[in-house]
Parts: sequence; structure tokens; C-alpha cells
Amino acid sequence: MVPLLTCALLIVLAPAALAAPAPAAAPVRYVALGDSYAAGVGARPDPATGDCRRSTASYPALWAARHDPASFVSVACSGATSGEVVARQVRAVSADTTLVTITVGGNDTGFGPVLAACSTARDDETCLRAVRGAERAARWVAPGGLISTIVGVRLQAPGATILVLGYPRLFEPGADCDVPGVPNAVRREALNRAADTLDAALADAAGRFRGRFVDVRAAFAGHGICSADPWITPPPSSAPAVYHPTAQGYRDGYLPAFEAAATRP
Repeated sequence: MVPLLTCALLIVLAPAALAAPAPAAAPVRYVALGDSYAAGVGARPDPATGDCRRSTASYPALWAARHDPASFVSVACSGATSGEVVARQVRAVSADTTLVTITVGGNDTGFGPVLAACSTARDDETCLRAVRGAERAARWVAPGGLISTIVGVRLQAPGATILVLGYPRLFEPGADCDVPGVPNAVRREALNRAADTLDAALADAAGRFRGRFVDVRAAFAGHGICSADPWITPPPSSAPAVYHPTAQGYRDGYLPAFEAAATRP
């Protein structure tokens, strides 16, 4: 009789157990930190954001619009170095922040001046020398800056998920390119290699301090400058949008990579 009564009780209780609501998910409180790539400089920035040039088409704003977090603030700013992120932006993170994204490191390597050198130098060696200097900074300066940023976030919000979104390669590989003002194939290859060096250094630093690196290079493959469908703003577009992701680059490149990382356990 006892086994029969037990079975009967399970049959009666099972529907109720199955129907019990799942625990409500904790509200997401999201803060976006970083430089021009996080701000959305290449995607029609809002003039009201001044020199920071934040855009509603940036990856942080797109994610927030799609997922409707309990709170969202982006303090990403064009031209920001990691030191400036630590000094001016990390304070936006509070104890109840649950999600933080960071894109920083490009300005620590001299992103703008290196591109300018490679676009205007009369000889390849001048460009390659600038790239080598940027790669040294990518290996020895940018990781420390990212670590300081992550540590600052952890002090403010110890339990927050921290996603570090990297940088795409700027140019589609290959010798052919009919875009005016673009560096030659030798220089483009060197600049793409520098992006790889920076991403590798940032990924290693993020992993060491409980951040999760989000690699966007695969998402942008086939869509660099010189491709048939570029998601990076090519010259001769006016500064500062040039060499930054377009609105499509944020929507179809950064956003899917961000969403996949944010839902990963």
C-alpha cells in the first residue's frame, strides 16, 4: 500500500510542481565604459553628448534597447585611454550594477597617430616602425590599463559580469583595394596584425582578472575596408568617424557577439 500511495501522491503533486513558476531573474543594471568604439563614433553620434560622441546605434545602446534592462548608462567617450576610463568613467558603476562592458586599449597604443602615419608616410618603413611601437604598447601598456579598469569595477560592483569587447581588423585581407586614401597592402597587413596583437593582450588580461573577452574579429570577417560590404568607415570620410564601425557594424558585428557572451553561463 505504501508504494501505491506514494505513486498516487506523486501523480497528484507532479502537475503542481511542474506548474510552479521559476524564480524571477534578477534585474539587469548595465554600465558601458570605454573609448570611441564603445561610444559609437562611426554611427551618427548624438550632438548632445559633445566630444564623447556617443550614439544610439552603438553596441551598448542597441543591447539596452533590445533587452530593456532595469537601468542603463553609457559613459564611453571618444579618445578615452584606459587611464581616463579609470579616472572618469568607473565611478558610474555602483554596488547594484550587474553588467559592465568595456572596450579600451586602442588609444593606449596610439591608434590615431599610427593610422595617420601609415596613411601619409612616403615609405613603408615609417609605417611599419609606427606599427611596431603600437604593438609594444599593446603588449606592455594596454593590458595594465585594462586590469586597472577591471579592478576598479570589481571594487565598485564585486558581483558584476564584466565583458571586454575587443577590436575588429580594419582591412579585408588581400592585395586589391580601390578605396582612395587607404594604405597599401603591406601597411594594411601590418595594421591588421597590430589589431590581433592588441586583442590577444586584452584577452589574456581580461581572463586573469575574472573578465570575459568578447572577440568580434570573426563577426567582422568579410566586412573590413576594401571588402564589397564594409562595416568599417573608410577614408575619405571626415574624422573622427573614419576607421570606426558603421551602424551596421555595431548591429551585425558587435551586437550578436555581445548577446552571445551575455547569455553564456
